[in-house]
Amino acid sequence: MLDATVFGEFVSAIMMNKLSFFLIMIAAQLLGCKTSESTLSVQNVRNYDPNAANQILFLDFKIIKRDGKTETVELVNAVSGSGKLKNMAAPVHSPYQISVIQRYSISHMEIPMIFEHPLYKSVEVASQDGKLSKQDLHAKEGILSVRIQKDIGLEKIELRSLTPEKGDVKIYTLNLK
Repeated sequence: MLDATVFGEFVSAIMMNKLSFFLIMIAAQLLGCKTSESTLSVQNVRNYDPNAANQILFLDFKIIKRDGKTETVELVNAVSGSGKLKNMAAPVHSPYQISVIQRYSISHMEIPMIFEHPLYKSVEVASQDGKLSKQDLHAKEGILSVRIQKDIGLEKIELRSLTPEKGDVKIYTLNLK
């Protein structure tokens, strides 16, 4: 038989844990810590051929900087094509980057693909005297285009923003079904 005092303390501890969890979740929402997430049904992607041996997904993500600090992401276009993806990645030297990680339900190497952050571009600008110099451009929105090989077990695609100010922050998850 359980003592009423012990039971009361047990219930109080559970309620405090639930209250703490609830307060943490509210704080995360207010601080903009929640990453956006959506689901893409691969069978509904334009040009997807379920009988093809190799499929490439061409994904376009719109990245928007809200209130000067929070980055939101939205999948704006998805197209599929038959074929095998070639590694044509160019090195990214900018400290502002987007890391795209493919997550698998089975054992598979998860190697991040690194892209220049579309909100922080470095461009060459010509001056009046014809000299070229690099200039940083900061935009409020931009498009990130990604090519991904559709492999067995590919479960989700995660986007992470890497900046000197904030470090490595997960900003979006695209679940695949």
